[in-house]
Amino acid sequence: MPAPSITKAQASTNKEYEKSYFDRTFQLDVREPTSRFYSVVDGCRDFYEGYLLSVCCGKKVLEYGCGKGSSAFFLAENGASTVGIDISEVGISFAREQAAKRNLHDIDFLAMDAEATEFEDSTYDIVCGTGILHHLRTVPALKELTRIIKPEGEAVFIEPLGHNPAINLYRKLTPRFRTKDEHPLVKEDFQSMEAYFGETRYVFFNLLALLSVPFRNMRGFPSLVKALAGLDKRLFARVPALGLFAWQVIIILKNPRKGLVESPQDQGLK
Repeated sequence: MPAPSITKAQASTNKEYEKSYFDRTFQLDVREPTSRFYSVVDGCRDFYEGYLLSVCCGKKVLEYGCGKGSSAFFLAENGASTVGIDISEVGISFAREQAAKRNLHDIDFLAMDAEATEFEDSTYDIVCGTGILHHLRTVPALKELTRIIKPEGEAVFIEPLGHNPAINLYRKLTPRFRTKDEHPLVKEDFQSMEAYFGETRYVFFNLLALLSVPFRNMRGFPSLVKALAGLDKRLFARVPALGLFAWQVIIILKNPRKGLVESPQDQGLK
């Protein structure tokens, strides 16, 4: 189901909760037990970084939800003028320290609300992020993206999906590893993306590949992951609708529709 409609007052309260949660997370690594599932994500991450590497050089890039730095360092080291924003001032402080240690100068980190940034219109060639959109209200986030991205620019994200019953059951049983307001993406979110951007592309990852997680400590684990990832790729090509039941998706958005008037259904998502 899509994220429920909330008032502006509720949104403000939720953002304070998110800020507090991630301040604590970055300090204590409270989500570390979930890291075993990320042992299968190399293919998704490699695609994401490879795509960004192919388009970032000489560009102005903004990383949404940068946390302690995430992809911002990689982008700056590969020729992009990079800014990272996060709601957590703790994360931003860590990121600035790391940038100084790496002697990176064409990079900056700012504590900022991704739904209402302080940037001028059409500032960035690229906006990217990993696991950030599902923490935001979809329509306000898309409106802000279309505002700050240049007309010829694009957005690239890795996000979790919300249609797989087994994955959703795990999420329900482990609420301490996520915030109360996050909402893995569903069809309605993609429909909103297609309303705000003239060109959309989705690349799905990790359906069968998740079956390899119990074997992560075995010698043949990398080969097993690679084989199951290959099966996933062929499966999604043959039956595209199954992509929605994957764990992750890479989203590429182009041709931002500037100043798009919201539909009546969107009004409640402000």
